[in-house]
Amino acid sequence: MKTRPYEHIAEIAHLAFGARLFTAMRYRFATDEVERVYTTDPAAYPLGGRKLKRDTAWSRQVLVAGEPYFANDEHGIRAAFDDADRILALGLGAIINVPVRHQGRVVGTLNFLREPGGYSPDDVAKALALAPLAAEALAS
Repeated sequence: MKTRPYEHIAEIAHLAFGARLFTAMRYRFATDEVERVYTTDPAAYPLGGRKLKRDTAWSRQVLVAGEPYFANDEHGIRAAFDDADRILALGLGAIINVPVRHQGRVVGTLNFLREPGGYSPDDVAKALALAPLAAEALAS
């Protein structure tokens, strides 16, 4: 699998808004799963990892409505993620999840994490601008 668009996104995200961890997830509509296709931390979040996202508030917001998810503290992380303890143990506590669309359908997400309180609403706008860079790769 080509990693170049993801490497480019990771570099931009780090420079533009301080992302410490970046993952890209492909959405498997038929099974309501997301599958990790890129990570900047394969020890903590290895390639191929899958998460079931069936009918959660997060999945309705990001995968169905196609709206970003933004949390800047432990409460927001715990409210949306089963692996909150792992995220927090890495010193991360702020997240931006960006839905990626291809031909009008959500095909995956870009996920940017950093320390608690590390993101602002302006950073969400910057993250959203990166979604088109991953559309072809996540759709294939």
